[in-house]
Amino acid sequence: MRAQCHTGRPGVPLPTLTALRFAAALAVFLFHAFLTVDPLDPRTPLTFFADRPLATALAHATSKAGYAGVSFFFVLSGFVLTWSARDGETPGTFWRRRLARIYPTHLVVWTAALLLFAQAAPVRVWLPNLLLVHAESPDPDVNSGMNIPSWSLCCELLFYLLFPLLHRALRRLPDRGVGPAAAVALLAAAAVAAANAALLPDRPRIPQLPVSLDQLWFGYLFPPARLPEFALGMLLARAVASGRAPRPGLLPAVLLLPPAYALTLAVPSPYDFTLPMLVPLALLVCAAAHRDLHRTAPAHPLGQWLGAVSFGFYLCQGVVLFHGRPLLLGDRTYPAPVAVALTLAAFAVTLGAGALTYTVVERPAVRRLGRPGTRRGTGQRAGAG
Repeated sequence: MRAQCHTGRPGVPLPTLTALRFAAALAVFLFHAFLTVDPLDPRTPLTFFADRPLATALAHATSKAGYAGVSFFFVLSGFVLTWSARDGETPGTFWRRRLARIYPTHLVVWTAALLLFAQAAPVRVWLPNLLLVHAESPDPDVNSGMNIPSWSLCCELLFYLLFPLLHRALRRLPDRGVGPAAAVALLAAAAVAAANAALLPDRPRIPQLPVSLDQLWFGYLFPPARLPEFALGMLLARAVASGRAPRPGLLPAVLLLPPAYALTLAVPSPYDFTLPMLVPLALLVCAAAHRDLHRTAPAHPLGQWLGAVSFGFYLCQGVVLFHGRPLLLGDRTYPAPVAVALTLAAFAVTLGAGALTYTVVERPAVRRLGRPGTRRGTGQRAGAG
């Protein structure tokens, strides 16, 4: 029996999910901005705070924010691609539309990183990054070279390649099978974490992270390991469309996030990469989608704009924080008032760069390369970068 997607009206805009994209990208920014150790140079801090106890407290408080933000992006990506899927669209057309959304911006930021900061990078580092296959490599020089945030695009590329096949299987799944399939996706995420903890060495440890480089790669960066989150998002879209998804309400779903995040801070690695936040994030996606389906007031323009520029904001963090901060300020740190001002300045520069790439690169590329038949609405505004 094929699914009858009637309850949720797939394809209609989901502006709340659009705004939440920026909240997720901001969580990743805070994680990066408060790192006490630069991943590219362990001798250099990324935080601007000279007060050691304060810097340590901020780093600890935001140490899992990046995990939560990226996990939300992957769940949202599966949800949005399923929600905005077009009947009769060929895989080639789908792939072209998705590449038009992510690759031009990636290419521009990659070029900026190469010209400004990484002219001497060897071919084995810059070429896999250019082709968005670098997260497949366990070599930290490769998977974290050039522009660090771009590793997640390797995962998105794998999701895009598999989506036509996965979506065909999802359409054949009866409505009563969606819940059990979502449970399987959650179990698969748990299995990845368990295999990571049991099979990979946990030494030597990464500064500021209680895992080894091998564990970080396999459980966090390796694209196949993130497929359960994407599959869960696809199943959530089907559940919302068929009227079988949980409806916790947006406020209760948001209130679940702080205790789940506190649990993430307490859970040992590598179980903290995705597991504690996955169910609360799934409920948040469902709650936001239901809110949009019953919305009567127009979406707030600022929230929609922030969501629209969130992909560029996320991708430009590497250039501003990991390359620009050491180049301009070296390893200097500052008193708290100055450090706050510098953090806000880094945020403003990153947001401005994200807005510029959205206006000059992403939006024109989607218009020109995403045709024919590019649908306005969810596919344009609520899609996960």
